[in-house]
Formats: sequence, C-alpha cells, structure tokens
Amino acid sequence: MAAVTGNLKDITGGTFGSREGVIQFTLNAGNIRVGSGNVIPDNTREVVPDFDTGAFSINLEPTDVMALDAWYTVSVLWLQQSDSGVREPAALASYVDLKIRVPSSGGRIDELWDTAGGGGTPGPNSRVVWVSQTAPSNPHRFMLWLQQEPGPTPDPFDSRNTGLLKEWR
Repeated sequence: MAAVTGNLKDITGGTFGSREGVIQFTLNAGNIRVGSGNVIPDNTREVVPDFDTGAFSINLEPTDVMALDAWYTVSVLWLQQSDSGVREPAALASYVDLKIRVPSSGGRIDELWDTAGGGGTPGPNSRVVWVSQTAPSNPHRFMLWLQQEPGPTPDPFDSRNTGLLKEWR
C-alpha cells in the first residue's frame, strides 16, 4: 500500500462551510498486481479528513504495479447531522475527470493529479457535479447539479428526487 496525503482544500479548492466531508477514491477497474498475481477489486476507499484542518492520509494500492492502466477518481461525500443525531449524506461532489495515479512511494495528492492531455498542473476544476436535493450554496460557472438524494439507496418516491441535471452559466 502507498500513503496518499493532502488536504480537503487540495481537492475542493476551498471550504464548504461547516459541512463534514468524506473523500472517496474509486479505482477505475479491477486489476492484477504485477509479480504477485493478486487481484485488486475496483472498490471505493474512503477517508474522513480532520474536521478543523482538512488534512488526511489514506493507504491505497499503488497504480504503478498494476498490469492494466489504472487510476483513482476522486469525489467528496458531504455529510449533515439529521434530527436523530446520525450523520447522513447531504450531497456528493464529483470532480469530473479528476484522477490520480499512485506510485509505490505514495505522495501528496496535489502531486499525483493525472495531467496527461491537460498540460501542466491542473487548476480549479469547473466540471463539478453536485448531487443533492438542494442546490449548492456557492455554485461556480459550469458546475452541474443533479437534483437527487445522494447515497446508495435514494427514495424513489421522494418528490424532491427529480433527476434533473442543471448547469450554471
């Protein structure tokens, strides 16, 4: 495993108020570790950054030892406290085409961005998809909003789940 470190602000470019976020790293496809033949599933790994500082550290399978081309896509699941005191998904921010490649040595997330085809260090990503029943409080130009309850089991009978995709211009 390789340690990937960083700060939530490295991904989001800023803060989203007092919301707590869970950073998700999803491997693009199942793979095989070169040399050992071990199968690596295409699962999602999560890390909760420090609430006060945004700092995080997570161990991921290195992509440079995988038999097939591999990368992780990065997204942030924003949580909210429900009336019952349970933390529940409030919104999912998916950063379209934002991917990292992890060397065996690991590293800081801001040094692992895959810039192939993009040229140079990536700047703020304007192709963010916000998945929530409520609109984002500070949308950026070209940001997308999918009006849908986030999480693995949205309520199909909730009228707020319109499935509409909107874009800010």
